[in-house]
Amino acid sequence: MLRRVALPSFSSASFFTSIVMAADGPSSSAPRAEPSTQQQLPVRSAPSSSAAANNASAQPDHGSSFDIVRTYRELLNSDRELTMGVAAIESLIELLRVTPSSTAMELVEIVKKEKAKLLASTPNPLPLLAGADLFEQYLLRSLRGPTAAPGAGSSGQDRVLSFDETRQHLVDNKDLFAERAKAARDHIALWGSRYVSDGCVVLAMGGSRTVTKILLRAAADPSKHFRVIYVVDGHNRRSDVAVAELREAGLEVETISPHKIAYVLGNQKRINLVLVGTEVVMQNGGIVSGMGTAQLAHLAKTVKGGMRRFYVAAETHKICRRTPIAYPMVNRVGVRQKDISKFDMIGVDPDPDAVVVPEDEEVDYTDPELIDGIITEQGVKMTSQIWEMVDDYI
Repeated sequence: MLRRVALPSFSSASFFTSIVMAADGPSSSAPRAEPSTQQQLPVRSAPSSSAAANNASAQPDHGSSFDIVRTYRELLNSDRELTMGVAAIESLIELLRVTPSSTAMELVEIVKKEKAKLLASTPNPLPLLAGADLFEQYLLRSLRGPTAAPGAGSSGQDRVLSFDETRQHLVDNKDLFAERAKAARDHIALWGSRYVSDGCVVLAMGGSRTVTKILLRAAADPSKHFRVIYVVDGHNRRSDVAVAELREAGLEVETISPHKIAYVLGNQKRINLVLVGTEVVMQNGGIVSGMGTAQLAHLAKTVKGGMRRFYVAAETHKICRRTPIAYPMVNRVGVRQKDISKFDMIGVDPDPDAVVVPEDEEVDYTDPELIDGIITEQGVKMTSQIWEMVDDYI
């Protein structure tokens, strides 16, 4: 029987601490107990005038010519496995590297300004907002802790880092964010593969790289033999890539078009698991993902025939501190796409200069009541637990 597993909550401090401390030694595969927030967060320290002068001379003033939007797009294009949230974080770290600042608060203002510019550059800013908010909260918390003298009453490895040290660690270990994000998918695959049963049929949709990892991990278990039905619409190239990768691994994969979902769910009694990925997990446990995800979730719950669970695979850095105000309107949370609930655009030519989500990339909102669990690198979370995870870093 499928079951939900509750694990320790996520926090921005733990996410960034794993990056900051990576340079000090190898990480353990086993989960570690999280110390208190005050112990994990870096604090502001007043650098000496000579240190400030050396820092200013060591870093060229590229802030005026730095283009965060171009940097973000170059990062995405250079690595297909990179998520939008991590690309946003790496772009902001690159900003730290090229932008000298005389005070910590000046740097925070620069980060806020560039973050706003980055979010305004895309019609769907939610995936970027999740990563950028996580990064900004870490910087803000780094200024609020009590001052700690280096080496006072603690070892060099356990002592609280100063703001300047934290900044340098982030700059030096920027590439670790991508590495840790990819490692998170491997952990999700480990958790999610346990929900794939022998002799069952898995219904998947969306072309999620994380869902593909789960299915490949489950297929590597010699005690399991299962089939996959994949929903493809002819527009999403990621779905075609996922199907090809699964077939290459030896899995039996059948493809169907979206308008056959209800028919297949009603007639294929062996479907007991529906798997999708997501671009964003909202703070109430709902998800914003590719158009049609909400429809699939509704059908999985309402079409008679068998017992089916609807699970979402998502890394914890995709959690966003937003909730749709008027279900199911994603426009209310910053997504700029055609508002299909209104008829005021009938007979009106669309504005060619308007920056909106292309029709084949539109998203919808899936209510948390339709989701049985969210598979993260920290375990399978119930949707009600997302509030607790967000509270850790608000």
